[in-house]
Amino acid sequence: MVNFRSEWRDLAGWVPYNVPLTTTSNQAAKLYDATLDQLTYYYNDPMYGGVGETMQRMLAEDPDFVAGNLLKHSMELFVTDSDKARARFDEYCSKLDLEKLHHWEQEHIAAIRYLYKEDLVGAMEKYAAISRQYPYDVHSFNFGYVMGLINGHTSQLRDIPLDIVGQYKPHMMHYGLVHGKLCFGHAEMGEYDQAKRCGDIALEAFPLDSWAVHAMVHMHENKSEPTEVVKLLEETSKHWTRGVNFSQHIHWHQAGAHTQLAEYEAALTIYDAHMEPCAKSGDPFPLSDASSLLMRLRIDGQKTGGREEMLAKLWSQHNNEFTSLFYDGHSALAAAMVGDNSSLDTLIENMKEYIAGDRSSGWNKMVTTKHGLQLVEGIKLMGEGDYTAATDKLVASVPHIVKMIHGSKAQKSIFSLILIYSALLSGTKEHLCSAEQHMNDLMAWNKVTTLPPLQRRLWDRIQHEHSKH
Repeated sequence: MVNFRSEWRDLAGWVPYNVPLTTTSNQAAKLYDATLDQLTYYYNDPMYGGVGETMQRMLAEDPDFVAGNLLKHSMELFVTDSDKARARFDEYCSKLDLEKLHHWEQEHIAAIRYLYKEDLVGAMEKYAAISRQYPYDVHSFNFGYVMGLINGHTSQLRDIPLDIVGQYKPHMMHYGLVHGKLCFGHAEMGEYDQAKRCGDIALEAFPLDSWAVHAMVHMHENKSEPTEVVKLLEETSKHWTRGVNFSQHIHWHQAGAHTQLAEYEAALTIYDAHMEPCAKSGDPFPLSDASSLLMRLRIDGQKTGGREEMLAKLWSQHNNEFTSLFYDGHSALAAAMVGDNSSLDTLIENMKEYIAGDRSSGWNKMVTTKHGLQLVEGIKLMGEGDYTAATDKLVASVPHIVKMIHGSKAQKSIFSLILIYSALLSGTKEHLCSAEQHMNDLMAWNKVTTLPPLQRRLWDRIQHEHSKH
């Protein structure tokens, strides 16, 4: 049986990887390794109790451990983006003699400073540069990669792992990891042969790498192959379900594939068993998956039994955060599905203040300023049944945001679907043509000539409406 690692690198074990750890504690070095491994493969180590507890133990062993502290602060500033997190980082840096730090540590501090000021593009570029110079530094590799996903810099999902994959040999730790990340990048770029090759390497090297399974799923989704998605996930379920901190998202892909295949009961069974329990946490990531699936089902003419009510209430707690237009769009979808115009009005007013104010800067602020209000106002109008006005706003925003905002092509496709759906219900010749053009553009972007089944069903309905003109 394949298992996650249980033996961790001490100080001597880190030396061949050229990752300089400023600590005298072998146990702190081991716990640093354990923390990174759980982050990388989305599991909770039974001995240490997950990332948070492992990190606490690590810093208890050596409170002055520089790499450990920098990992903690990078996670805090990335996840919470709060003034308290900034203050804690300032306090930590005030105690350091920065000139005496190793170059690798100084570079990580520079990367965190980009997170500090919400410049996620700058953070991505800095972490990617660190990864090129220190190719076995999983911290910088993972963070740079995630920033590429969050910023909509799709080519970086290929280029960041491509820059270092040649440094890894089959016998080396994380050989599969880098290939799994590269598989996803190739798939997002429409380079499907390369994606398949890298995905096969990753899963042969380490079958428990749920990101590699996820990458192969994206390859099939982008190629409009939902049957292959269902088959792959059934065959590998004993492995990817062990990555418990990511499995709910893979369940979203599984339910989405069943929706594509018009297997609606199967989709809702997965939703009820795996997605809704995670969404109850109120975290935007599982909330976005849940909202997206229910919207897809509704677009496909299915009843969802009021499941949206809980999602809309939970999303209302996030209507003044503005960490990602991707999440704000999903919040708007949930509110529109239940007709909660009060929450939508609050989101719109708060977004106007966010755009006009100086509370943040960076990529999300730029994208939201350009397209956020049109997107959310379009979703509100769609929920009210004013499909003509809604489509005008969605046509003006969606083709831009799907290439700019956080998320994969599969995740962002929900915004394309609502544009197409709204245009269909608007029924004007201009809007029907806009929907057709958008679908053709998406096929060109994915480098395919076949629409996924759900989109094909919408296409057929559009042709029927055309026949009325």
